[in-house]
Amino acid sequence: MALGLRLRTKATLWLLALVALLCIPLTLNGLRSLHLTITTSFAQWQSMSQAVPPLTNNNMTYPRQAPSTLSAAKAREYIDRLHAIRNIAFSPHYPFMRVHNLQNVDRLVQYLARAEAGERLPTPRVILSSWHFHPTCYEEDSSNGEVQWMRPILELMQEEEIFIIYASFPDKTFHKDFKLMGNDLVTHTWIDDEHLIWCFQDPKHCVQSPQNPEGVPLWKMFAFTFWGSLPRSGKWLPPPTGDVSWSFNPLGREWNLVPYQMPEGHFFIGYHYQRCQALEYIPFAERSDQIVILAKKSEYLHDPQLFVDPASFYIRLKNVTGDKIITNAILEEGYPIPEGLSSVGLLPSAEYDKQLANSKALLGIGRPQISPTPYASLCRGVPVILPYRSDTGCPARPGPSDYCGFYEDMHQHGPAAAIGEPYIYTVDVGAPVEEIVEIVKRAASTPILPFEPEEMKIAAVRRRLLDYFEIDWEEYGRVKGFGEEGHGLALPPWLVEWSRRNPDPTLNS
Repeated sequence: MALGLRLRTKATLWLLALVALLCIPLTLNGLRSLHLTITTSFAQWQSMSQAVPPLTNNNMTYPRQAPSTLSAAKAREYIDRLHAIRNIAFSPHYPFMRVHNLQNVDRLVQYLARAEAGERLPTPRVILSSWHFHPTCYEEDSSNGEVQWMRPILELMQEEEIFIIYASFPDKTFHKDFKLMGNDLVTHTWIDDEHLIWCFQDPKHCVQSPQNPEGVPLWKMFAFTFWGSLPRSGKWLPPPTGDVSWSFNPLGREWNLVPYQMPEGHFFIGYHYQRCQALEYIPFAERSDQIVILAKKSEYLHDPQLFVDPASFYIRLKNVTGDKIITNAILEEGYPIPEGLSSVGLLPSAEYDKQLANSKALLGIGRPQISPTPYASLCRGVPVILPYRSDTGCPARPGPSDYCGFYEDMHQHGPAAAIGEPYIYTVDVGAPVEEIVEIVKRAASTPILPFEPEEMKIAAVRRRLLDYFEIDWEEYGRVKGFGEEGHGLALPPWLVEWSRRNPDPTLNS
């Protein structure tokens, strides 16, 4: 189709050149005019024939947006709008977030002022976010996986002049601020998975509809989700079978923004582990003879679902390796620290980093699932051991097309396990205990240098983030059915039932 269009365009331009030849008198000025006409025609054809290549992410191909330049008049319109709503918008449930919001609004206004002054700038990239972990990214003591994922992305946004505003969903700040800022100014929304479910089912106040023309277009609604939409999910009501593909946005899993390369086209933003440079590398020979257990709660130490019986395992591991086996788990009632473990307790992030850097290995025991801690270990030159269950059919190193690496009853961390030895070791929990202990011993006695996977380096995350903003999501949404009458875009029935049991809080406010 594209080739046929280019050939027709070329023929049209040749015809225009011929008409010009017949119509322009062959004087000196006429020849100059003819030369200019033909040269311009061929330049236009050449420009059209060299189509911008599409973008790819996680084995999916996307159309690229046509380049755009923000006009001075439009920049002034946006500036006036932002000034007019400054005192009635940008005030989410968390008061301290208004400070961060206004800082981003001021940066956006400065950007717009440059365009108004004549600088050639593209249309600004503006996100309205309701992701509930967004505010915690600004709290110094927050270190959960979701925060570690988003913090470097926020920093990249600032460097790349991408503007993000937080608006809480349950109090309808999100609904209000989207309409105040305007559909033409807000280019994308990053929202909780449940917010997307609720918004899609609220054509009166949230999603764009004939009743709500100023609402959020479906193609602008992205679920910023650490877990994606797994065929088997513990949070949502289960699909009828474990192999059903689904998404929070009915347009598809491409509207799930995720930290790992997940199956079936989830959009892979990825993340960069920021604390790798916080400490100097400790040579292997200078470290303490200790192995750290990956577990924040003492309950995990007693969970037989994925790992072996703790009653004797840790004693045996300590005796065979000769290493001290450390746990930082919080002591919970009914879940004592098993014999053989040395309890250090939960440490501040900086202290935990020092402990990890001074260890011989990090041993996963099944939970927590897909934690960033294995990457923290690798970047300090500390190998990791992760358990999986071969009796479920899950391989030791699942590929990016295999969901089993994301199910805690099958594998602790499929994406990390794919790295392989000598960085990541895997143990089958169904294997003899002697075999498991020997693998742990081998990992703890094999030195490695600090390692960071290519896809987690800041340059790779930056490239994927910028690619995301270059995609023509509206056009891609049309390909997936957006705007087509009778297409039947709908949530899967189990999500509709989930939302019936967990109703949208904004409908009662």
